[in-house]
Amino acid sequence: MNPKGPSIELIDVDKSYREGERTHAVLRGASAVVRAGERVAILGPSGSGKSTLLNLVSGIDLPDSGTIRVGGRDLATLSERDRTLFRRSHVGFVFQFFNLLPTLTVLENLLLPLELTGSERGRERALALLASVGLEDRAAAFPDRLSGGEQQRVAIARALIHGPDLLLADEPTGNLDQDTGERVVELLEALVRDAGATLMVVTHSRELAGRMDRILTVDHGKLVEV
Repeated sequence: MNPKGPSIELIDVDKSYREGERTHAVLRGASAVVRAGERVAILGPSGSGKSTLLNLVSGIDLPDSGTIRVGGRDLATLSERDRTLFRRSHVGFVFQFFNLLPTLTVLENLLLPLELTGSERGRERALALLASVGLEDRAAAFPDRLSGGEQQRVAIARALIHGPDLLLADEPTGNLDQDTGERVVELLEALVRDAGATLMVVTHSRELAGRMDRILTVDHGKLVEV
């Protein structure tokens, strides 16, 4: 991905979903540019299309119309397989509910993305990332033995294990108490800054949003800068 150009470009993006007999328009002519290395928050009420936006930017889903470029590549021109490979190499995802595999240890959860990409960086990098999130002594633990804050720190480390250019976070503090959430956000910011990655965060928290470089709000299907 081009480190000097736009990381994300959305041009007149439309996205709708069928709900029974009705069509629900989520995004309508949404446009925005996020520069490489920027930290951008996405605000909006529940159901406004914030998580849909992340799914589109990651290539998990495709728009009904419009253009989405990530690192200069038009996602609609890629096959589903190529979008998956692109995502594995260039995109990290942090989920609200952690999404750690319960049958794998902390270390094994981190190593899984590297195994999927065939990377040989492996164990040494995983242990270094665990140390950076203060969990090097929990490498052999299973997720259910960790607190919510610890699980989210593991999830952040896993999202960064393959050195992505773009990190997407969907309500990363939504299941954490305020103090734990603040520590997680500080850690997330530090790790993204050190990696030189672009960060897009979906959140309901204006406090979290205020720490980003810019804030975009989903307003009646469009992206509006605050």
